[in-house]
This record gives sequence, C-alpha cells and structure tokens, in this order.
Amino acid sequence: MMQKLRLGAALFNGDHGRLADEVARLEAAGLDFIHLDVFDGHFVPDLGFPPRTIAALRPLTKLPFEVHLGATDPLRFVPHLVDAGADLIVFHAESVTMLYEALFAVRDSGRDQGVQVGLAFGLGTSLTGLEPVITLVDAVLLLSRVTGEGARGAAFNPLVLPRLRMVRTLAEAAGKTVDIQVAGGVNRTHVADLVAAGATTLALGGGLYKVPDMAQEVDEIRKLAAG
Repeated sequence: MMQKLRLGAALFNGDHGRLADEVARLEAAGLDFIHLDVFDGHFVPDLGFPPRTIAALRPLTKLPFEVHLGATDPLRFVPHLVDAGADLIVFHAESVTMLYEALFAVRDSGRDQGVQVGLAFGLGTSLTGLEPVITLVDAVLLLSRVTGEGARGAAFNPLVLPRLRMVRTLAEAAGKTVDIQVAGGVNRTHVADLVAAGATTLALGGGLYKVPDMAQEVDEIRKLAAG
C-alpha cells in the first residue's frame, strides 16, 4: 500500500530573526513536520541550529521536529538533541566508520523518549552501505543537492531520482517500511517525479517561504503528489 506523502519545510530557510513566527507560519500552512538542520561548520561548511535553539522552539508547536544532523562527530550531538525534543534524528552515513554500532547508539540514546533514527546520504555517496542496516532505520534521507550548498544557490539535482528507486527496492526486498525522504531545493516542479520514484516525505526548500500564500502552496503540492 502506498504511503501518504508527508510534507515538511526546512526552518533553516526561514527568517532567523523571527524563528518563532516562522514555526507558527509552517504549522498554520498545514505541514506535517519541521525539518531542522544541525551543522557543525566542519562536515558542512555552514553552521546550523544548536540544540538549545531547538529546545527553545519545542514548546511553540506540536509538529514533529525532524533533525538532519550534518556533523563530523554526530554521536556527540545526539543526547543534546534528544533532550531538546527531537522526534527523529537523521545522521550522515559518511560521518561514521562503524555504521551498525552508531545506529544502535542513537537508538539507545532516544529509546525512552521514542526518538526515531534515520540515515542521510549525500548526493555523491554510494548507497551500498544501506542494505545491511536498512532494517534498523526508520527513515532514509537523500540529499538532492550538495549538503549545505543551498545558501550558494545550488539547485535541485535529478540524480536523486534513481537513488530513490534504489532505496525503495532495498526496503521492499527487506520487507521494511522506511520513510524515504528528500531534501535540497525541492519545490512543486519536482513533486510528481519524486513521488513516482519512491519518495514518501519531502522537506521543501526556501521557495516555500517566498510564495504569497504558504498554505495554498502546500495544498497545491499535495494535489500534485496525489496525481
């Protein structure tokens, strides 16, 4: 059975001087979750939201907080993100040498709070490491442009489409329901192709913040996804 498409937005693309207002705007627009980028300035050149900012925003909305953790030492951040109220923590497969053990460590850190665990893969990273651990993850996030390059104007890259099909095939072969996510320059023009390739969740990019009516845009994207 096809999973219903989930839509979220990357708060990093919002107005950082009005984060509370932006959170309220995303919730009012009818989105399903808020995508929060946590970058360390090393694994990704930019700096993302620190855990204390996430903790300050957590009481402001009932929407799930889904963290994209781009850090050279992701396990160091995990307990703080759990305490801050993250509902899903997605770390990069490229950032750890012992993937199986890292997944268990993240799950153990958030077990009492019910935090889910996901793996992210950069656009140029092979997906061969996913097959042995796919039964351990709740989500797989595929980046559709180079991580952290949105601020430099990098566009959505259709190379993500065959990668989506590969993840869908791996999940089906393993009999595992996995939330297959895409982030990086995603807008309404990409929705039909992404859904057809297997995406079940889209983290919409900065274009969502520029439309005159965010709720209408979200509604239109849902209609496009439904065909």
